[in-house]
Amino acid sequence: MTRTPARPHAALIALLCACLLAGCSKPSDMTLGGRKLAPGAAPVPGGVAGQTLSTAAPAIPRTSDTLAYEHVVSIELGKVDIAKRVVEVQNACASNKEFECTLLDIVTEGGRGVPSGTIRMRLAPAAVEPIIAVAVKGGEIVNRNTHAEDLAQPIADTERELALMTTHRDRLTELQKRKDLSVDQLIAMSKELATVQTQIDALNTQRANLRRRVDNDLLTITLSLPREEFEREQHPVRDSLRSFPGQVWEGFGMVIDFISYFLPWLLVIIPGLVLLRLFWRWMSRWIARREARLPR
Repeated sequence: MTRTPARPHAALIALLCACLLAGCSKPSDMTLGGRKLAPGAAPVPGGVAGQTLSTAAPAIPRTSDTLAYEHVVSIELGKVDIAKRVVEVQNACASNKEFECTLLDIVTEGGRGVPSGTIRMRLAPAAVEPIIAVAVKGGEIVNRNTHAEDLAQPIADTERELALMTTHRDRLTELQKRKDLSVDQLIAMSKELATVQTQIDALNTQRANLRRRVDNDLLTITLSLPREEFEREQHPVRDSLRSFPGQVWEGFGMVIDFISYFLPWLLVIIPGLVLLRLFWRWMSRWIARREARLPR
């Protein structure tokens, strides 16, 4: 009986190993939303409620129509640019109707020579990047977070309640058309119909608010000085000397306030102490006279 030579099997195994090694060494291209990622880069997950991403990551792919997005961007700018940039962002938000931008909060501070600004707005998703580009001009993004909240359950609950209340209203409207109803029944039905219509209006408002949160993103931009410039603006001795007169007058004011609050109590406490002393002396004399009368 002849034995089959093992060389062909060894050659086949070597060829398979070479193919596997070649496949591992070849860089693979991953795609995210039609965009190629660098080798070894992890794709950004999208459509996850409560998701938070860091700044340099690309925008989250919008894979659901029930996600409400919120962006928080921190930008470092020069001292002379912060106040001007707040106005520029405000104008960019208000001037472009396609942005559907609504300003919610504008806060500017400039205490002790350290300016800062915060702008909060609700706007169309396509307007997020243009507004950020206006804010970061001449500066640097140091932090950027994007948070997505899933509103699928609140939207479904609102739609279900709205459908039930609408059906109830339609039935009441049909019953109200009957001619065999008494006056009391008509009055009771009218009151119920008014109550149902009020609930429907409230649900419509709630649904509109939920859809606005989904259709428009919430963007918060914080403008501040770079760390190095912020530290240069810190002068503890100078700040203390500047605040010294104010603190002295504030101390005098606190003393005056204390006296003004305590003075009425003195008008009550001092006569009370005098009366208490007189009463004690009278009691002492009365006790002494009583003891003197007792037989020994």
